[in-house]
Amino acid sequence: MLVTYYFPYVSMLNAASAPANVVDLIRNGNVQVAAAHVQRLVDQHDDATPATLLQLQGDLQLSLGMEVDADDSFREAQKRMRDDKDGMRFASCRNAGWQALFRYRYGTAMSCFMQIADHPQASAALRLDALFGAFGVLFCVGRLRDADAVLDTLEDLLDEATSNDDTLPNADGWQRLLSTVRFDVEAQSTLRSRAALSDHIYWQVGLTGDAAPRVAPQRPAALRMLTGAIVDPLLRGRVEFLDRLAQLAGGERDAQQQMLAHADWAGKQGIQNYQSAVRIEIVLASLAGGASSLAESMLTLLTAEVRMPQSHRQLEYLYCLAKLRHVQGRSSESLEVYTRYALAAVNCIRDEAGALARYGQRIARAPEQLDDIGTRLPARYRRAYRYLLDNLERKDLSIREIAAQIGVTDRALQSAFKASLGSTPTEIIRRLRMERIRADLEADDSAHEQGILATAVKWGVSNRSTLVNSYRREFNESPSDTLNR
Repeated sequence: MLVTYYFPYVSMLNAASAPANVVDLIRNGNVQVAAAHVQRLVDQHDDATPATLLQLQGDLQLSLGMEVDADDSFREAQKRMRDDKDGMRFASCRNAGWQALFRYRYGTAMSCFMQIADHPQASAALRLDALFGAFGVLFCVGRLRDADAVLDTLEDLLDEATSNDDTLPNADGWQRLLSTVRFDVEAQSTLRSRAALSDHIYWQVGLTGDAAPRVAPQRPAALRMLTGAIVDPLLRGRVEFLDRLAQLAGGERDAQQQMLAHADWAGKQGIQNYQSAVRIEIVLASLAGGASSLAESMLTLLTAEVRMPQSHRQLEYLYCLAKLRHVQGRSSESLEVYTRYALAAVNCIRDEAGALARYGQRIARAPEQLDDIGTRLPARYRRAYRYLLDNLERKDLSIREIAAQIGVTDRALQSAFKASLGSTPTEIIRRLRMERIRADLEADDSAHEQGILATAVKWGVSNRSTLVNSYRREFNESPSDTLNR
């Protein structure tokens, strides 16, 4: 997965007061060493570990595939933020988004990222992080035009933050990252547009017509200038790899060893998801450039991928295997594998419908947040949350009633919600009601006739003063402001 490569760099850019030696290690591509160093710092702090350091630790653990450890680190970081309710909410949502993305749960990831990106109180650093996550989702599902549009938004936000003299550390690093990623999108588009790969139907949808990205091909001179301008070895290593990948796709063989060395480096760093992505890229370039023996050797290393139950992890492997068997003249075997690839592609497109709808709406509506909140609650309390949602419109809904539904005390329910979400059930109910009311005011033209209070009564809020105060606290505007926009 492409975004796996850039995630440690993004985390480093947004880490407040990250140790200088850890920053240098990440920029130099020594992710595993950086993670080990952060672990030692956490151990030294013991119970007084700063939340920012625990957050960085969780990010690096997630990059290295240590998902359970990352979840523990994120939870510990959020505990340190209990005095900062908004900070805890943002961190919880942000972490849930990245965890979902690494698990190929694109709908949940997009919901979390867009909730932050569209929130008026989110800082520029948080929004940059969230928008980069949204870019990762869109790229992973083959929506290259949409992914390119998110990069435009990222650059606009970066320009706005720097021109307004906002406190945005590492603005230069963000600029270097975006330049590298721009080139990456173009390189991926060029590779998958090769005539030899025209039957890769999943990607062709995003490479033709209105879905195609708007980036211009990079000429060799521009590539050399870009490589020289990227001072961080981690980013430069990716650009150099992409240059060699293009050479291989064009029929050149001289760069094979350097590409294989890059894949080995990813394995030694523990970035297994990225190593698999690199091997797939090498196979695609080999098929485009007529190097079937190299494609065969790479696919042999990826045989475990086809046994993965998640369709997105199977998709490119199955296409490459079918294509290679076709090139080798093994037509019946090629057809059988290609049929499996087509089925996986259909499953992926179906699963991605929710993620694309969330991006198209450009706002995280409450129904799309269910997975986000559900992933953060213990299993038992998810039932309480579902009951809360099913009865949200009832004015007489009480905490005692919700607790009774799962056989716990009021205090236990309050404690579980506070520890996992940073908010009490009452606060959750109020926030969700305000979000439902806002959605109705924005979407329903008849709200002008019904009146604002009638819309609020629909969601269990009958007091005008309560409505206005809660609404303004949540959205920094009055209901009438929303209605009249």
